[in-house]
Amino acid sequence: MNKGIIICLIILVLAIIGVGGYFMLFNNKKSEEKMNNNYQEEEFSMENSNVDMSGKEIVLNRYKEMQQAMCDKDEKTLNEVIKDGTTFTHMSGKTQTKEEYISDIINKRLDYQSYKIEHPEVTIDRNKAIIKARVSLTANAYGAQGTWPFDTTAYFEKIDGKWYYTNQF
Repeated sequence: MNKGIIICLIILVLAIIGVGGYFMLFNNKKSEEKMNNNYQEEEFSMENSNVDMSGKEIVLNRYKEMQQAMCDKDEKTLNEVIKDGTTFTHMSGKTQTKEEYISDIINKRLDYQSYKIEHPEVTIDRNKAIIKARVSLTANAYGAQGTWPFDTTAYFEKIDGKWYYTNQF
C-alpha cells in the first residue's frame, strides 16, 4: 500500500476517533516548557477528588484520561473510558470495533507517543458532550511515524453519572 495512502488513512482515523492531546491549560511559559518536555501531571481519579470542577472540566479530564491511556497502552482504562459498541472507521472504509481498536494500541500497531490539545471548546447538553480542539499527535500508526496536527471532534455520553467516549450521537 502506498505510504501516502497509509498516512491519509491514519489522519482520517485519528480525526474520526477524536484523538487529541494531553489537556493542560497554560498560563505561562514555564508550563509550556514542561509540556514540550513531555511533562506528565500527577494521576488522580475524578471520582475520588475533592476538587469542585465544572462539567466541562470533568469532560476534558475524562478525555485526557483516555488519551493518556492510549499512550500508556492501558487496556483496562481504555475499556472503561470508551463506551461499549463504539466503532472506529478508517478512510479505506475499514471499520474496527472497540476491541479491535484497543488491540491495535496494545499490540503497538497504533503506537501513540505524545499528544497535545490546543484551544479546546466543550459543549454540554444534558448527558451529551462535544469537545472540539486543535490536536497535534505524535505516533507510529501502522508503520508510519510522524506528528500530525489536525482539528478534531470528540463525543462523550454521560451514563450513570460517568462520561464515556463514544461515536457521534
